[in-house]
Amino acid sequence: MGLTTIKKIRPILITGKPGTGKSQKARTFCEDPYVMYANEVSTMDIGSIPIEGGIIIEDVHFKPKKEEILHIMRRYKGQIVFTSINEKSVPKDIKDKCQIKRAGRVNHLREKVNTLAPNSEEPVNKDMDVYSLVMTYMKMPDRDKMAELLKHNKPADTQIILWLSHNIHPNRLLFVDGVVKRRWSSDYFYELLSYIHPGNSFGRLQMPKRNTYSKIPPICRKLGVEDERLLRQLLLDDEFKTWAMKKLNHGECRLLGLGEKRRRRKTDPVVLDIGSLDNFM
Repeated sequence: MGLTTIKKIRPILITGKPGTGKSQKARTFCEDPYVMYANEVSTMDIGSIPIEGGIIIEDVHFKPKKEEILHIMRRYKGQIVFTSINEKSVPKDIKDKCQIKRAGRVNHLREKVNTLAPNSEEPVNKDMDVYSLVMTYMKMPDRDKMAELLKHNKPADTQIILWLSHNIHPNRLLFVDGVVKRRWSSDYFYELLSYIHPGNSFGRLQMPKRNTYSKIPPICRKLGVEDERLLRQLLLDDEFKTWAMKKLNHGECRLLGLGEKRRRRKTDPVVLDIGSLDNFM
């Protein structure tokens, strides 16, 4: 009697905005699913979940326990379905193993809400990345809501200050950055940060750029030279130049204008530096 092999079913990732029926569509792929949330995943009961039932993991875009989820994907042989509001927020290790499907474009839930409460406000997703948070910060005139968004997402103080310094005048940030940050409570920091700008800005958002660093100082340390000016003077000596080219790689030689290093060929003889007779013995 031969061994029976169980075919691994590829997981499914369903993406769509809130109210587009992701959870309802996920249940169409599972008969009696075991439902859990990505930030509360537990691997304790994986062995007891029937293969025919399936597993649904909701909101994999929000603080997912990646290692536990990957463990479930490796061990569970049944159908696994993920839901997420977008594709880019899903960890790459999880997304690459999934078949991606889109939720319906018609917001059935919103239509029902409009029928029952026609004067209700549109739902707002409070979970934002730094780019979306700064964009909302610049444009939203309701600063009470802005303070609520900042306190909900809790961006790193140095990161949010860096992004805002490229879009508003630095004088507005002096007190918050120099006095309040990490000295008073984080909630007060985010509240004060919200009210130093009125909103209603419609200009283009400026993103911080990485600084470019010179590669000369690492080369100086590699050659044991104090600074670049002394290095340039030493390179005028042919003996030092020859020694330096042996220490540096091809890119560093080109950067200093020393020319290309001679590449060793297979036919070149290998010369052994024996030194004294004691080393030879």
